[in-house]
Amino acid sequence: MKTHLPLTCLDLFTRGWPRAFFFRASEGMAANPQVSYQDWDRTFARLCGIEGKVLDEEVPGRSKRNVEFFTRFKSQHPRQLVLLHYNGNSRDPRDGIEEYFAGHWVYYTGCRLTRDLPAQAGEAELHVENSRLFRTKMGRYGDKNEDLGLCLLDDQGRPDWRFSEQLQLLSVDAARNVLQVRRGCYGTKPRAFPAGKSYVAAHVTEGPWGKRSNLLWYYNFSTRCPRDPAGRTCTDVHVDELAREFGPGGRLQAFDGVEFDVLNHQRWPAGGRGERGIDTDGDGRHDGGFHDGLNVYGIGVYEFCRLLRERLGDDVLLLADGHSPNSQRAFGQLNGIESEGWPTLRDWDFRDWSGGLNRHFYWDAFGRRPVFSYFNHKYIQGQEGRYPDIPFSRHRLALAAAQFVNAAVTYSLAPPGARREMPPVWDELWAGEEQKIGWLGNPRGPARRLAREAPDQLKGQGRTWPEDFVRRLSGEGVRFSKDGAALRVEASDPKATGLRFRLARVPCHGPDLFVALTMRAAPRKGYPPNMPRLAWVGLARPQGYLISAEDPPRTGLCLRGKEESDLDPATGASVRYFPSRTLAGDSREAYFCHPPWRGGVVGYTFWERDVAVPEKGVLRFALGMGELSPQRSDGVVFKVLLRRDHGAWVKLFEQTYNEFRWQDEEVSLERWSGQTVTLRFVTDCGPKDNSTTDHSAWADVRVVSAQAPERRYRPVRFMTFVGPADFESTFTFRRIETAAVDLEFVIEGAEPVWLRNLSAHAAPDVILRDFDRGLVLANPTYHEFTFNLARLFPGQEFRRIRGTARQDRQTNNGRPVGDTVALGERDALFLVRVSP
Repeated sequence: MKTHLPLTCLDLFTRGWPRAFFFRASEGMAANPQVSYQDWDRTFARLCGIEGKVLDEEVPGRSKRNVEFFTRFKSQHPRQLVLLHYNGNSRDPRDGIEEYFAGHWVYYTGCRLTRDLPAQAGEAELHVENSRLFRTKMGRYGDKNEDLGLCLLDDQGRPDWRFSEQLQLLSVDAARNVLQVRRGCYGTKPRAFPAGKSYVAAHVTEGPWGKRSNLLWYYNFSTRCPRDPAGRTCTDVHVDELAREFGPGGRLQAFDGVEFDVLNHQRWPAGGRGERGIDTDGDGRHDGGFHDGLNVYGIGVYEFCRLLRERLGDDVLLLADGHSPNSQRAFGQLNGIESEGWPTLRDWDFRDWSGGLNRHFYWDAFGRRPVFSYFNHKYIQGQEGRYPDIPFSRHRLALAAAQFVNAAVTYSLAPPGARREMPPVWDELWAGEEQKIGWLGNPRGPARRLAREAPDQLKGQGRTWPEDFVRRLSGEGVRFSKDGAALRVEASDPKATGLRFRLARVPCHGPDLFVALTMRAAPRKGYPPNMPRLAWVGLARPQGYLISAEDPPRTGLCLRGKEESDLDPATGASVRYFPSRTLAGDSREAYFCHPPWRGGVVGYTFWERDVAVPEKGVLRFALGMGELSPQRSDGVVFKVLLRRDHGAWVKLFEQTYNEFRWQDEEVSLERWSGQTVTLRFVTDCGPKDNSTTDHSAWADVRVVSAQAPERRYRPVRFMTFVGPADFESTFTFRRIETAAVDLEFVIEGAEPVWLRNLSAHAAPDVILRDFDRGLVLANPTYHEFTFNLARLFPGQEFRRIRGTARQDRQTNNGRPVGDTVALGERDALFLVRVSP
């Protein structure tokens, strides 16, 4: 379809490493009428390409000038990448939705009208069965009201979107069950809708991603999406639209491809909880994107990518976000992924080092050729998305990781630089003062994981699978059997939704453990055959630990003066898992809890678990408050209650607390030794009924025996993919303070999985990669590590790059390095090869 250079002729594929290009700063500057094309071109022609929004699906007013600039840029720099950034989940309904059918969007579950609505333009009152299903003052900035779809019901009582109208919600009168709306919106006309035979539902939306932007409506990618009168689904219309844009005469015909921002496999906004759910098959009932146990929404996303690839061919790059377990899984259709922040957007501590590597290595192995993935280097903090102030060492570590997984680098988080140089370039990307594209040259081999060279703590048994070793594996409803050189693992119940098992007593010697494992899996029934299954490998939770991501506790709330009930998001009450919640620099696994507050209600939130109390049992936990709580909150009343056999609650602990730090507590349970009890953890807004900023949390909650040594390691797990072909995943565990750990494996689906070459090494996951003209070293651990270059590269010499004035010249000082190089914790280093 394209008439310009093949993808593999682009500079990003031919000029060596690091591969670097400019991100959406190019888009923002192009949209500025004060900036000439010549100035813009001088700024962004310095690397190997640009990426940005040029359509109006998310940010209005970008298309005309941006399409012109980007197209002209491609004409003048044919070897540079020009990539479209495009919202894959949703779009602004003000942006050309005429071809889309009303049923092509995802709606929350709605309700019927209780009074007739005549066909009149302007504002109107909608009398509805349940006004609680509709939201005002929502969205990213809290200043938007929902958009609504209104339609007739068919003879079976299902929404019939052929006869519909779009509305804007103005206000909600909850007492009267009345919605004030603006009629005939987004290109529709007012129609008559009879009471009892008409249905209204709110659009599932995200954003807006900018003060001038609108709420964005979610595309309905479900394979059960309602069809328009011509028989087309949302995917059909969307593929046609993009094929025209990239085709001959289209606005994007000069572009090399598109990156679909977000494009989820399975994730919905928080608004789809409680009594209003997510409806993707158009029957007015909650399905969450599933049908008969299949994720038909995620399958539909894959199908969208497949059909678009079929239309555009192989000489157009197709990418999508892939930094989350919820991201699309269109392997074989997409060329690669963007990691928006690496490992993830808020993880500059590199807790998910292993998951970040596994995701990119899997895409590098199974993406469509030519494979092209990249890191968008950025991190954010707080609700407002501020960039954190982090040391240069963390930036270097992220940039180094990209070189290990064959990923290019672009960035939203720019380094310090002169104002006339917008944006400045990270020194590591072009050798600092030398400003040399591809200065490392080509890699001489894959990244080298030095931990592999340490002894295998399993003594090779994960390769041969002897019977006594297999007996150390256990899992409820799981069967293990040898199958040649592999161990076959499968569910005994074919209706099971997953496999969960553990390997006991893996020896550890020191704070670091590196685990490598090769896996393949039978495809899940009903899914595309090359769509991999999600898997997690981690340190199993020791007995008695009560904070868990994969096993949520029972939760509830109680409004003052009323009966206890399930959590209701409409009240603002919440219990949320945090793998690491940081208070005053101390990070712990926690449940964040907030008492009810929205709409003026007050009361308490709770979570609870059933626990077997050991001999001389003791409950240990920590409690803490949010960063702004000491200034704004009057504190939260933390309570711990216990009961047996549904009897009366016994209060074990109560304290009003309001400090931005973790406070450790201990309560004896010896009285209940050997018994199974229910423990309830309550956060109450307090006797003054003031719930302002009651950001409370419970951390490290566990029931252990006071007479036995406690196993001190924090349960943690990392993701990978398991598909039909063998793939090796690696898992790095840090800060271990025990002589042995149990490994836990959690895998989607009941179909068989084959394990091979399982090994464990009590060594840090330090990595290096050798290039024709340089070397990249990385230390992701929490302690210093010294690389012995004389042993690793005998007879070779290296020097540091020469950094620029406002970056890290202390590290990048241009000087030679000796026989050894010491890297501090979570740091990396880019070196120039002086001798071959």
